[in-house]
Amino acid sequence: MSSDAEKDARTSAETVMPENAPNSPAAGDGQAEGVQRTYGVHDYLKVVGLFFVYFITLGQVSSFSTYQDYYQETLLPDYTASTISWIGTSQVFLLGIVGILSGAMHDRGYIHEALCPGFVLLILGLLLLSFSTLYWHILLSQGFLIGIGGAMFYIPAISIVSNNFASGPALPLGIAASGSAVGGIIWPIAFQRLLPQIGFAWLNRVFTLIVLVLSIVSYYALISGSQTTHVKFLQQKRSGVFKFMSRGTKDESTDESSVEVPETQKPKKIDTLKSSFNGRAYQLLCVGVFFALLGYWVPLFYLVPYASLSLGTSQMYASYLQAILNAGSLFGRILPAAAGHKLGPANILLAGATLLSVLIFVWISIDSIAGVTVWSIFLGFTTGSVITIPNAVASRLSQPSNTGLRIGNMWAVGAFAELVGPPIGGALLMERDGKISYLGCQLFGGLSVIIGAVFLVYPALSIIKDDKARKSAIVGSDLEQRETKAQSSGNDSRS
Repeated sequence: MSSDAEKDARTSAETVMPENAPNSPAAGDGQAEGVQRTYGVHDYLKVVGLFFVYFITLGQVSSFSTYQDYYQETLLPDYTASTISWIGTSQVFLLGIVGILSGAMHDRGYIHEALCPGFVLLILGLLLLSFSTLYWHILLSQGFLIGIGGAMFYIPAISIVSNNFASGPALPLGIAASGSAVGGIIWPIAFQRLLPQIGFAWLNRVFTLIVLVLSIVSYYALISGSQTTHVKFLQQKRSGVFKFMSRGTKDESTDESSVEVPETQKPKKIDTLKSSFNGRAYQLLCVGVFFALLGYWVPLFYLVPYASLSLGTSQMYASYLQAILNAGSLFGRILPAAAGHKLGPANILLAGATLLSVLIFVWISIDSIAGVTVWSIFLGFTTGSVITIPNAVASRLSQPSNTGLRIGNMWAVGAFAELVGPPIGGALLMERDGKISYLGCQLFGGLSVIIGAVFLVYPALSIIKDDKARKSAIVGSDLEQRETKAQSSGNDSRS
């Protein structure tokens, strides 16, 4: 009897709750059933661990404009700005595309197998960068090794925190993502301060030591306490780490140990990957993120060269502009995330993308040092929300059993845009009156982001609709319970 009642309750809940809602009973989230979870020290340690992950991954990537200027002016003067930008975009691309693998590894319980190799590759890449003198040296170490290493632990770290705070991931993810802004402030300043004193080689060796210490802290913080990754997958690990992709996301109510699935009915790897893109809102989210990221990195990669080559600022002040931008990004990651906790992350993402496109267009009219300084602050604030909030939106459109894979898919789609965006912008640079004109680059960046904002409208409206359906279901359930209690009280009084 109790078993049938539970099945009926589950069936009725699935009919009124949105399919992609992570807090629905189908998603296996206890908080949806009215149990208010209390968070402890280990939960907040995971946020700290993710903070340092952002610091050593996106914090360095968002500082690449400083490297770009140094490579153009000193180390690789024979290469064009577009060619040099492939180093940074390769790093960003791999950070997203390898996220499909590492995100799926997290979902299947292979957390340690993703984190440890990732930290090792990142540290190795930084160390080899200190010995690099040629373009292909730098591309392999900074572009490929650091990119692959960061991707191996970046998406799993986000997924760990997302699942730990499933009822409201936007704020903790936003707080943790401020690590990239802090890194974006510290890395450029440290670069310019240490470069004249110890040179490029020892500068990167110092960075390697810093990343080594932070990697150790991040690892133990992220694995502290219990993991919310499905216990079933943890208990059913098979001998081969890379066999996990052959298993599709399954309904938690089914005990797969008691059900034999014929070989012909087992999901293929490609079918598993296709099913992870289910949902129109999620699909358009991926498209919107693609176009937004196509223009997102354009001002971040070319801010320092623009200030030094077109406005005539010193290289030191141009690098400080990168730090100023990332300081604005610090507030842009926390405040919009806090607002998203109340207004909805998809709405904040839509507003942020729209405002970012406007600011990139405003860049066209800036021709003074004071103007570009003020503009950098506003740009940083806006970019913070655009790069942070998509994680919370993807988590909102997923279930705990596939959160890592779907976040990884989203960034993998966006990775192709990140790979080609800055090089396209660099190819549009032209020389006019002895100065480099950034008009084509600016128009390309602004148009790309505004197209992304158009696609982000549907996910925002879809989540609003789902939230209304959930509230109506809760209200209807409360009324039904009250009527049942009233009827039982009347029967008791008559008896």
